[in-house]
Amino acid sequence: MNNNELPNKEYYLNSSILFFKTHYEKRLKFLKKKIYLFNEIANFINNCIDNTKDIFIFCAGNSILAKNIKSKKIFVKEIDKKYQMNYNDNIEYVYEGTEDIISKCDTIVISDIEHQSNPASNLLNLSNIIKDDAKLIILSRNLVWMIIIRFLKFFFNFSPRKNNFLPSSYLENLYSSCNFEIIRNEKIIALPIFIPYVTNFLNRIFRLPLLNIFCLSSITILKKKNQKNFTEKNLQVSFIIPCKNEEHNINLFEKEIANSDKSNEYLFGDDNSSDKTNDEIDKLSKKLINNKIKKYFGPGVCKSENVYKGIGLSSGDIIVIYDADLTVSFKDIKFALDILKKTNADFINCTRMIYPQKDGAMKFLNFIGNSFFASLFSVLFKKKITDTLCGTKIFYKKDWDKIKKDISNWGMKDLWGDFDLLIGAYKNNLKIIEVPVTYYERKNNETKMTSLVSNTLRMLFIVIASYYKLRLKK
Repeated sequence: MNNNELPNKEYYLNSSILFFKTHYEKRLKFLKKKIYLFNEIANFINNCIDNTKDIFIFCAGNSILAKNIKSKKIFVKEIDKKYQMNYNDNIEYVYEGTEDIISKCDTIVISDIEHQSNPASNLLNLSNIIKDDAKLIILSRNLVWMIIIRFLKFFFNFSPRKNNFLPSSYLENLYSSCNFEIIRNEKIIALPIFIPYVTNFLNRIFRLPLLNIFCLSSITILKKKNQKNFTEKNLQVSFIIPCKNEEHNINLFEKEIANSDKSNEYLFGDDNSSDKTNDEIDKLSKKLINNKIKKYFGPGVCKSENVYKGIGLSSGDIIVIYDADLTVSFKDIKFALDILKKTNADFINCTRMIYPQKDGAMKFLNFIGNSFFASLFSVLFKKKITDTLCGTKIFYKKDWDKIKKDISNWGMKDLWGDFDLLIGAYKNNLKIIEVPVTYYERKNNETKMTSLVSNTLRMLFIVIASYYKLRLKK
């Protein structure tokens, strides 16, 4: 047995082991009555783990969760073998050799934290075992519901009367001390009793902001803070530069590219320009023959389609989406790249709303619109977002395979791509951080962000649709 593994009698509280063993039949009856509750939790977890291939679930008499979890392989550790139910062929119960299995899983779900003898030690051990990009999901309850449940146990005896008192508010401190940080926190289930139509309706209404403080269950998604590969991130960078009638700006790249890292790759996507953008890209490529400059032709539909094609053609490990108007300096880009490489961030959203903007850089109505959508995204992501429409976004190419599955699937086609990328990153539990940049005035030509009314309505619909799909859709 490895040092990081604990047998059941040490992993679980003795009071919990005794209860689940001696009250097996009563517990099964309880599970059957509360099947709706467990199905709701499983369905919401599925909404958070689309790309999981192997998942490990720690349980305490509630492995019924595994029945509706969608994953190629599901490993389950139960408190007692009496609760082993082979609901599906992809479920395997394990009690020994778990460390090797966990180290290969994409997602680990802890649904037994109230019954663990030492949750802090177990979490710290997990941080040493799991992959750097693995996600940890912990199921917990809010303080009010924990008090209600503790009172109900005296009358209905559906769970041990003595177990860990770990409300969601306390667990946040525990996660931090065990090398984990919160990526997402969702609250679900306000009414755990099934009443046809009523329960389903109320549970979705109470997922809305403010109302969700009354929800029973919290689903918290975490990732490791300190990772092993920070010093190994000597990775190639691909700049995706969408171009539409930018002939007077292309030559401005010469100095910036010449002074940058020679391993960087620059993909200029000419999107059916009516000027000499195409010729200018060719001239730049010939001048900087020792740099990796590639040209491709965009589909001529919108900026987002141009960018997505460029990402598909790139060969780098890190993607930098960079507008051809050079309104963000390469110095700021280098700083943002350093943050991505030296921290456990997954997605850098550059923000132009922190540092003073240069005169004429952003029109007043664009500023108001951007601030409005930033506030909506702050509600959606449950964290402060200050700039959603900055064209400069940086992320790992490996995560593009996850994000692209939902491209333009948020109610309406995203013509610019900013919302697609941000919402896709959030849905796939990537750690999003904002890095401030100085926003300069365009050197030449006018901004492409026109038709403010139609664009605003389109983007508003995308936000509403994404909120529904991420929080309310069954």
